[in-house]
Amino acid sequence: MMLKKQPLRLAENRVWRMYTGGWLLERFLGKPQPADGHFPEDWIGSTVLARNPGHDRAGTEGLSYVTMPGGERYTLKSLVEQAPAALLGEEHYRKYGPNPGILIKLLDAAMRLPIQVHPDKSLAQKFFNSPFGKTEAWLVLATREINSTPPYILFGFREGVSWEQFSTAVRENNSPALEQCLHRLPVQAGDVYLIEAGIPHAIGPGNLILEIQEPTDITIRAEKNVGDIVMIDEIAYQGLTLEQSLECYRFEPLTAGETLRKYKLKPCLRKEQPGQGREQLLISYTDTPCFALRYLQVDSYWEVEGHKTFHFMIVIRGKGRLVAEKAMPDSSTTVIQPGDYFFIPARVPYRIENLHGEPVEIITCWPPQS
Repeated sequence: MMLKKQPLRLAENRVWRMYTGGWLLERFLGKPQPADGHFPEDWIGSTVLARNPGHDRAGTEGLSYVTMPGGERYTLKSLVEQAPAALLGEEHYRKYGPNPGILIKLLDAAMRLPIQVHPDKSLAQKFFNSPFGKTEAWLVLATREINSTPPYILFGFREGVSWEQFSTAVRENNSPALEQCLHRLPVQAGDVYLIEAGIPHAIGPGNLILEIQEPTDITIRAEKNVGDIVMIDEIAYQGLTLEQSLECYRFEPLTAGETLRKYKLKPCLRKEQPGQGREQLLISYTDTPCFALRYLQVDSYWEVEGHKTFHFMIVIRGKGRLVAEKAMPDSSTTVIQPGDYFFIPARVPYRIENLHGEPVEIITCWPPQS
């Protein structure tokens, strides 16, 4: 197959999870009858297999598909493996090989998720033979109240909590005690949190979140209950012993104010063109070397130069056009709207044009620092 360097449209990629949700996600995707269910996540630009014992569809659960201009479908993983340096960028390929180095998800929980943690790189290598851990970040896109509960997250060890108190609650699978060990923080659309590997956390009900993370599906649970489902140790601890799973936590008790100052990120203006639009840094490489996240508001049009590395583009509001490099004789134009996702190869410039009065709003997701 001849692979032309151009923006590549990514297909919807729903993934089964033990928890239920998805109503906000399906509304975002423009489904006529949004509903909650066991496919509450959409994995964007994924070359990662989901760790779903018993729910893996034909061995490809989690892999994203690209829809080519002629209608053919290929996994993004297979395309990247054909031409990794050209698609990902020379510097990225030299450092990370044929691996994008990030995974993006949209997820919408209708219930509180189990308190969990992810290993850092050293423990991921030690326990799972993985070069990547799972530092991640959340951008809240929308919220809803479920059973009259305002949206919230559980995040980080509270001040005054002892390691003995927490580890005992894990051993006893004591959910009320575990909740008391973490901060309960209210959230709203636009909030951005950095969740470094080792920090315990849980998403509360009623949050549609864009999650950008290192490319693994390694999740260590502190509690085993997911609604009516009770996980066995093998699944809760991802094959580790309880003692090994406890090694994955970074015990860092902080006040609520300290937690917010350290992990709740504030947007920073990167570029503004009056009458055209503006670009903000939501997460920069000074926050973490693992990834970056940007917000783009297009009032009329916006030119994006070809970068030395690839990125992903997610349309969250408005309607517009994605115009590939005009200098190319076979340049293409694609109408874009909320729920459209694209893989933008390295050194591919493009232009976003606004088709209506309201701004086109886009999130761009960037790989680890190379």
